[in-house]
Amino acid sequence: MTRHSIPPRSLATALALAFTLASGSALAQYGSGAPQQQTGKGSYTLPDKYPVPVPEARRHTPNTMLDPITPEARNRFVQSSLALSPLSLRDLINLLAYKVEAKPGLSYDDVVASMKARANKINFKFVGVNAIWKDVAATTGKPTPRVEIFNFCDANIARELLDYSLEFVIFLPCRIAVVEDANQKIWLVMLDWDVRWVDDLPNPDRIPDALRQGAIQLRQGLADIIQAGANGDL
Repeated sequence: MTRHSIPPRSLATALALAFTLASGSALAQYGSGAPQQQTGKGSYTLPDKYPVPVPEARRHTPNTMLDPITPEARNRFVQSSLALSPLSLRDLINLLAYKVEAKPGLSYDDVVASMKARANKINFKFVGVNAIWKDVAATTGKPTPRVEIFNFCDANIARELLDYSLEFVIFLPCRIAVVEDANQKIWLVMLDWDVRWVDDLPNPDRIPDALRQGAIQLRQGLADIIQAGANGDL
């Protein structure tokens, strides 16, 4: 068994915990507010927190990779985590997308110009663009809605994030897409990741406070660029 494989007992525990959480959420719909002691029919005891096994903190050497996770272990973890989810694949992708519709009347080029102006104002470096719609039109010979992916970077924060987790390189450079939909509406979209999501996780391996704040500022900067583009601000 590899270091990052998931043993059957752990998988069973994860499934049981997921079922318990889902059951607790369903039962809570019948309660009247605060958890009640189980005194009769229709009353349930819901703990404030569910017990979760927590590993010890591990020592970390900056700018190093963790051991790879096997495809089998990743597959089992994701499937067991999503086993009770009612979301479709489209829903899950939507869950990870931060998106804002551009104001009516703004052209595609207006939106792009506003994005670049705001990025320059807040010291985010524009490092490139992928005009994917041009490649699609060229290879298919058919017109296609306009889609371009713009790359921005705050090099100092990026370097600190890589020192904490070299795997973070999969998110770099930070990307914002400008998309024209089937109704000729223009959208600005990015992958939404927020370190505050993990503030309450029990695992003791936590991001340093200064880097956490830097990551929050990085996300806020990207959201600011999106908002400026959507509003046509210069």
